[in-house]
Amino acid sequence: MKPKSLLARKTIAKEWYFKVFTKFMDLERYAPYVMLLLPILLTIIFRNLLFILILILIFILMIATGNIKLSGISLSQFRVKRLQNRSIEKGTLITDKESMSFIVVEDVPFDYRDMSESSLKTSINAFHKVTNVGTQIDMILRKRYIDLRSYTNKVLNKIQNLRIIVENDPSNARAKKEMELLQSLLSKIDEGERPFSYQLVLVIHGKSKEEARSLGEVVMRGLESLGIKSRFADVREIEEIINLSTYSLRREGFPSQIPFITPFSVDKTPKIEMWSKGIYLGKDMTRNTSVFWNVEAMENGHLLVIGPTGSGKTEFLISLGIMMSFNYRIPILFFDSKGDIKSRLKKYGYNFRVLNPFFLSLNLLNSPYVPPSVKPLFLEKVIGVTFRLNREERAILFTSLNRLVSSKEKSRVSWDVLLEDPEISERFSLRRVIEIIKIFENDGPSLIDAVYNGINVVDLTQLKDETLRRFVTYSFISMLYSKYSLSVDQGLRIALVVDEAWSVLRDEEDYGIIGDLIKRGRGHGISLLMATQNIQDLGNNTDVFMENFGVLCFMNNGDKEFWNGIVKRYSNILDADVENRLTFMGRGEMLVRFLGDPRPILVSHKRLAGGSLEN
Repeated sequence: MKPKSLLARKTIAKEWYFKVFTKFMDLERYAPYVMLLLPILLTIIFRNLLFILILILIFILMIATGNIKLSGISLSQFRVKRLQNRSIEKGTLITDKESMSFIVVEDVPFDYRDMSESSLKTSINAFHKVTNVGTQIDMILRKRYIDLRSYTNKVLNKIQNLRIIVENDPSNARAKKEMELLQSLLSKIDEGERPFSYQLVLVIHGKSKEEARSLGEVVMRGLESLGIKSRFADVREIEEIINLSTYSLRREGFPSQIPFITPFSVDKTPKIEMWSKGIYLGKDMTRNTSVFWNVEAMENGHLLVIGPTGSGKTEFLISLGIMMSFNYRIPILFFDSKGDIKSRLKKYGYNFRVLNPFFLSLNLLNSPYVPPSVKPLFLEKVIGVTFRLNREERAILFTSLNRLVSSKEKSRVSWDVLLEDPEISERFSLRRVIEIIKIFENDGPSLIDAVYNGINVVDLTQLKDETLRRFVTYSFISMLYSKYSLSVDQGLRIALVVDEAWSVLRDEEDYGIIGDLIKRGRGHGISLLMATQNIQDLGNNTDVFMENFGVLCFMNNGDKEFWNGIVKRYSNILDADVENRLTFMGRGEMLVRFLGDPRPILVSHKRLAGGSLEN
């Protein structure tokens, strides 16, 4: 056989060297010496100075990484020292110099929202007292964010499966409890929390294995007294913690579920996207920062103000309407039943258009915005709600309207013709209602077409009867809703401001037109701003309205029952806040809660003064 060339032998030698190098890489005791010795041997065998250069390079790298000592320079000055002569048992790591116990926190079964401010502070202090043991304790929180969409889909699938189990076996308490837990996770996502996989580990240092273990048991008992479940880490978990491996991050959670391992309590403020820009609401009374209403970013562009007489509701609504007109260049409609809105706009020097229903026609019967096929039902609902007709009267009215609208002769479609209908003429209550409606169906321009791109005031001051004011307001809002619902997803296009919400909400049934507007108005570009003195004014559908308004503003009210019995249902407030702050707020001060986030903000709103807001 022909002997191999020198080049081939050198290649084989190099391959052999790297194989040996790889094999001995993990041998902490012998690897450095082998790597230094091999180049020397290869230099002697092959008489090639290339191996000397390799030796020098390896030598420099070993000094830099600290694997060998040179003139007092050791590994600890360049990087974390590798653990030598270590042994790992369940819950404990023993080295030459010290021992450490590893405790894994399994579960924190509550979050900061479940506690009052005083109990939260007490729990945080107690946690740090529990962990004040030995000479040193390390708190390691390892977290990795997970895909929100896949996590949500997984939770939804589990809920669906559990729902099927519960439907087949209603007595299955375990499935019901698990379904409730999963639904609470979805609510946390809705509140803006992002799920992650995590591992929380406490590392307790001791001089010996026994001391570290004993201190670890003390900490575990202390955590148990706080309701926090924990255990000693197993051998594999300790190895993964030392190597910063991510494989053990199997638990899933949310930021609010692990409050006690942070040096500060979680700040109870809503997501910044909701209040960082948009329409100015006022100053945050706690942080002295500006608070805005981001109308376009909200899921629902409606606002409700609740407060007693003298709390500043009207001033607040006027300033919001004016700023919306300036910011978005859209029509703003104020419904003025007392004359105060018109007088204040004049006082502050703002230009506006007055819409008088005695000179402008509602044009209900011949409106081009309501299709003929649904016009009888539309008119029956508007007239029935505002005039409080009973079921029989509404049925008769619908039948007569249906015959009238179906007439092939357009000249025959009028309120006078409707009065000739025997079923209407024979009933005094219905005949009287139609005669009243005729007053607002004159030959003047259409009220809805008179709205211009600026500030409009619907003057209701000449209507001394509550029923008439309710009829004009409800009819006009219904007509506007019909007009703007013909198209969707075109952004904010109009805002309606109603100072006396009870006038259009109290008698609605099955949501009604206003309820439907509140739930669907965003898609049609309609924003509704309303104020009322108490929550009972909202009528039978209080929960529907309260849960669908984008912003709830609870103005100053000295009644503790109002805060404890009503406001607590829709926002997170503490007993201490009720006792010390909320019942003592002044005019223009309010608690603001944004939809989808129960954490409120205390806001102080200054009244308008000469075309601007007072500072």
